[in-house]
Amino acid sequence: MKKIILILTAVLALAGAADAKWWIFGKSKDEVGLKYLYINRLSADETGPKFKIFRETLGSDGLVKITGRASTGKSAVGSVRISLDNKGTWSDVKFADNGTFEYAFKPETGRTYAMLLEITDTAGKTNKVEETRKELTLSEESVQAKVKETLDAMFDAYSKENLARFMGYVGENFAGDKAILERAVKRDFDALSNISLRYTLNNVASGAQGRIFVSVTYNRMVFVNKTGASTQDTGSTEFVFDSNEGKLSLYSMKQPLMFGLSDAENVATGVVQGNTSAALVLDDSGNIGDGGTLVTINCAAGTWPKYTFASGAKTCSAGGGGADIWFYDETIPYLMGFSANERTFMDTLAALSGGEVKDPAGYAAVGVVSDSGAGYSYCFQLTPDFYCVEMVSAKPTSTSENVSFKVKKY
Repeated sequence: MKKIILILTAVLALAGAADAKWWIFGKSKDEVGLKYLYINRLSADETGPKFKIFRETLGSDGLVKITGRASTGKSAVGSVRISLDNKGTWSDVKFADNGTFEYAFKPETGRTYAMLLEITDTAGKTNKVEETRKELTLSEESVQAKVKETLDAMFDAYSKENLARFMGYVGENFAGDKAILERAVKRDFDALSNISLRYTLNNVASGAQGRIFVSVTYNRMVFVNKTGASTQDTGSTEFVFDSNEGKLSLYSMKQPLMFGLSDAENVATGVVQGNTSAALVLDDSGNIGDGGTLVTINCAAGTWPKYTFASGAKTCSAGGGGADIWFYDETIPYLMGFSANERTFMDTLAALSGGEVKDPAGYAAVGVVSDSGAGYSYCFQLTPDFYCVEMVSAKPTSTSENVSFKVKKY
């Protein structure tokens, strides 16, 4: 699996960033809406209806940049428009065939911009515009120095494996549960040493309840105690801080995580869009893992276990005989076959990995993996996403049938 992930990372680095999760402005697979939205490299899914931008964090051009991706289900994007004055006027936004778009404007201090986005597909269907509303203001306040001071202290305490000092910067209402984070960080210290963390501050903004939203680009190197090897990763991630009487305390973090790698599922509150390399994740045995999720499905004899990629739903269907595992894409009601390009992608992975990757059912159906697949990894594309499945255990022939596999989305 590790070899495949390295190959797939290289492929995707050329192909561009993967999709983020559906977010609150447009979540239905058939609705016109947004898959994601960023304001100056900060995701807008948690900030609330009001978004304060600090002038000191703007680039030399002084621009606010709004980027995102429109989604129209099975239709194509027909137009993207933006209003900054509560629908008083609209501006056309340039967009790519895949729905990604970018818009920039130069804000004025003290003015409130009532931003709304309108997405229309080629059939004339439009998103729920009011659900995209954000009130943007530009502030002359100085907050960057306070954020950098807090991050520097946290990174230093973590690198020196000082648990008590590190936890002093975590708020009591930490979104992922402070006690869980403390246990996870302690496991990090047990598994890792010579931790080196460097970062560049990308942007800072203020949102709901006065919380401070922070985006950074990082470079990390660690020594894995169990294997005696060093490893590193780079990427972008986000933090949210509470502000109380001038002191910042950590409220939440997104993946890739800087802290609490051993329990990412319970520590992180989301995933940052746009990273092209695999982030470090610690497994239960103290090894650096690939971040794949272990899935186990229990089905009675005579049924087929099913797994739906986008939602992670697990079901059992009667009448299948229990011979295969069926994988589905949430956006369509049937299994997808390989296109010519997908077959080339599959063959390339197989060749580069020494034959460890094999195609399920001779490319006849993308979603069928037989019992004999235990120990193999299967990679395929369910447009626009790539997935790899590593078979951990095939089903035994008994009345209680179990199957386990790891799944990772790129």
